[in-house]
Amino acid sequence: MSSDQAGTNSGGGSCKEADDNREEWEIRRDELKATGDDHFRSKNYQPAIQAYDDALQLDPTNHIILSNKSAAHLANGEKSKALHDARKCVECSDGKWAKGHTRLAAAMMSLGRYGEAAEAYSTVLNEVDPNNEVAKRGLEDCRTKEQQLREEKERELRKMQEVLDQQKKAEKEAQEKESNNKSDDNNDGDGEDDDLLGDFFSEVEKATEKPKPTKSEPEEEATNRIKTQLDDLGTSQSQIDRLLQVNYEWKNLNPFYVLDIPHTLDDDSIISARYRAISLLVHPDKCLDNKVRAKTAFEQVRKAMNQINDADKRKHIRALIEEGMKQGKRAWKEECSRNSSVHPENEEGLAQAQSKATMKIFAEIEQKRREIERRKRKFEQRERAQEDDEKKKETDERRFQKEWREGERVDKRVGNWRDFQKKKRTG
Repeated sequence: MSSDQAGTNSGGGSCKEADDNREEWEIRRDELKATGDDHFRSKNYQPAIQAYDDALQLDPTNHIILSNKSAAHLANGEKSKALHDARKCVECSDGKWAKGHTRLAAAMMSLGRYGEAAEAYSTVLNEVDPNNEVAKRGLEDCRTKEQQLREEKERELRKMQEVLDQQKKAEKEAQEKESNNKSDDNNDGDGEDDDLLGDFFSEVEKATEKPKPTKSEPEEEATNRIKTQLDDLGTSQSQIDRLLQVNYEWKNLNPFYVLDIPHTLDDDSIISARYRAISLLVHPDKCLDNKVRAKTAFEQVRKAMNQINDADKRKHIRALIEEGMKQGKRAWKEECSRNSSVHPENEEGLAQAQSKATMKIFAEIEQKRREIERRKRKFEQRERAQEDDEKKKETDERRFQKEWREGERVDKRVGNWRDFQKKKRTG
């Protein structure tokens, strides 16, 4: 574990020139950071944390100092505080600094959150630095830890199952003893029945096994339409308006909606071509007169493509959309049965109902995710408070022991002086 270097130059005239160009508060900030780095290297973590904290008072969004402070907290055993500063580090670096994500992952791992740590390492490799060795090793460590946890849980489950099996066996033996109706032949017959039952379920699974779906004509038409319309996506402004319409944060939870392609499309070359075409239209460098909105729209497109590129996420998202299509179809049929003026063959109405149901599913999942995140933050706050209490108790205990020892020495010295004076008077 190491602290990062300061943002100033080092060595000779270049350092002096950099100092000349910095403002007074920047010089003081770098001095405090250097002090913190020295304490960190000497493993004096509490003074290092204090120095970093003082530096952050001058520059609260300095991601390098936040990274170092996170490392110092982690080395000092303050895991939740390390996580808190690592989150701020990632936020202040706009998620584009690899070390911020690895700091976050390290804090997650220290708390036993290996799944979240793996996500942080994956973010580095997928979005920031594909060749980052720290992230590669960290991701491998996370997978190893997760595997160990799974194996441990499986062992616990097997032990529980063995206990249950023993209980069932004891109950069965007791019943057999009471009824005295079962024999070894019957037991053999039960075994044959179990085999027959197993064969029956195997046959059922084979009979109900779904054939691999083939591409339907509508899907082929959709694919062909996308191929021919890659160059006909409208203007940059129209795409930005589409991506940033009212409630876009909820509508854009569906990545297929963001890229404006059917969720059944499975041709990666077509998906990539669509992504590139939209990205070119909304890229901030292409929209100089509207860079702020263009940047937001571009981030929405990039986020959608990252989700689709993840095979597991793509499969999960498709399943959600399929469920939304089913719910929307049921809602549409109910609406048609209630309202005679609504024609069941109205494809536009059906599509709107399915779109609404799909959006509702994504919104509900996002709300649950945010609630879980809110609870995590609250739990982390409690953890930090608990860590503070424990540190305070340790400090108070050390102070008490020190004062007690010093007081004992003083009392002893005073007692010795009194004994000396007493002997002197009696002599």
